[in-house]
Amino acid sequence: MATNISNNPSRALHDGGQPSRVVASVRVLDVRKPCREHVWVEFDARSLPASEPGQFLQVVCAPDAAIPDHAVDWTEGRLPQLSGVDWQGRTPQVRRPFSIADRWTAADGGDRAAIISRAIGPGTRWLDNLQPGAMLSITGPLGVGFAIPPIGRPLVLIGGGVGIPPFLYLARRLLELGHRDLTLIFGVQSRDLMPIEVVASPAPDGAASACLRLPSGDAPPAIVTTDDGSLGLRGRVTDALAAWLKQRGESGRAALVYACGPEPMLHAVARQTRAESLECQLCIERLMGCGLGTCLSCIVQTPCARSAAGWRWTLSCSSGPVFDRDALIEFAH
Repeated sequence: MATNISNNPSRALHDGGQPSRVVASVRVLDVRKPCREHVWVEFDARSLPASEPGQFLQVVCAPDAAIPDHAVDWTEGRLPQLSGVDWQGRTPQVRRPFSIADRWTAADGGDRAAIISRAIGPGTRWLDNLQPGAMLSITGPLGVGFAIPPIGRPLVLIGGGVGIPPFLYLARRLLELGHRDLTLIFGVQSRDLMPIEVVASPAPDGAASACLRLPSGDAPPAIVTTDDGSLGLRGRVTDALAAWLKQRGESGRAALVYACGPEPMLHAVARQTRAESLECQLCIERLMGCGLGTCLSCIVQTPCARSAAGWRWTLSCSSGPVFDRDALIEFAH
């Protein structure tokens, strides 16, 4: 069952009357642990409208059950006094945003999609314990995805930790479109937190190799970094990008860089790509309570010539989460 929704009636339907986003209950088809703290949740995507890499879903991370009342002391002018016991047994009330980690047509012709979650709270721990056959409530696809250039340009996909998932979908789409000059740079804290299959030892000097196999089965050139040196290059994704630029020489100057991950990483990539005169698109992470532009929890500053201040507030859930680097004030300098 799917219901069409929109925070903008003029965008509610695509040409031909097809909904652009829905609230849908989808059947979970597969749940597996690709690494120590991540879970891959695959589901039937037949009720999900057409999507683009970089878009996201809002997911209910709780079963359909009555929520018990629970009193919390909250007097005027004083923050709620919460302790560990107040969170025990609590059920998340707000949907959680997840990048679409992949979407494809299965061998049986079915439409499949997946998200990757890292367990950090009661909602994501609930996803950890899902079983095939369970129903999952999703809203989406939401937001603006990655802009894809014409074929022939070097492309570098930089994912850090939980910023890796959207690039599995983007890499699939780029390869389907015929892009071949494609390099992955994936950084994690340690080997046991790499959420995709490692098929060969990544080079410790930052040389790109076919060391990772994507869910699509492809293994484009990749550079892996880890904080502790347990896999690939010991260092950060910016070290890997520097190594890639050195390997490519002048041809690397035409590259378009895509990046997603923790904000300190995105700031570092923004500074580096600007210094190297590289174009860059950032998929940013913001708290998103609704994903529909209603709760105003995901605002960012963007340039605005009409404003006396030179900027305005923009919602990353509807105008993003993918932005050109220089379209975000905090990453533009």
